[in-house]
Formats: sequence, structure tokens, C-alpha cells
Amino acid sequence: MAGLKGKKEYEKFLNGEKLSFKGAIRANCYMCNGLEEGGADCKGKSCPLYSFMPYREGRLKKVISPEKKERLLEVLKRGREIKRKSRHS
Repeated sequence: MAGLKGKKEYEKFLNGEKLSFKGAIRANCYMCNGLEEGGADCKGKSCPLYSFMPYREGRLKKVISPEKKERLLEVLKRGREIKRKSRHS
């Protein structure tokens, strides 16, 4: 059952490793569902983390316009160039 969502993150938590925000939510879902989370929507609307659940039904996905994506890529490219130049200085 290595493919269960949250299992890897929960094991990292048990080992005292640092988790990302998303990893902590997945680990919590895995634990809350009796160590059997399979990536389905648990329908746990009373859970304070439910609105952040990465695989809940009806979750709105962020859509980036092609123009904004191009601008973001340009900013990243400039940032990488600056970082590369500062390493060689």
C-alpha cells in the first residue's frame, strides 16, 4: 500500500522530519482516516483542514493566463541570471 496519499508524509512526521504545509495536511488526513487514506474525499466538513484538503471534490484549481505565465517565466529567468552572476563574482 505504498501509494496511499499521506503515508510518506506521516512517516516523515513520525521520524521527526520537517514537513511542508501540504505535507502536514496530507499526513493529518492519513492519520485521521485510520492510516488508510487513499486519496478520496473523506467528506469531513467538520475538519478545520478540510478546505485545504488537496483531493477534495469541488476544489477550485488555479488557472494562470498565458500572458501571466509568460511574465512569471521571465521573472524566474532574470532571477536565475542574477543568482548565477552573483556566484561567479
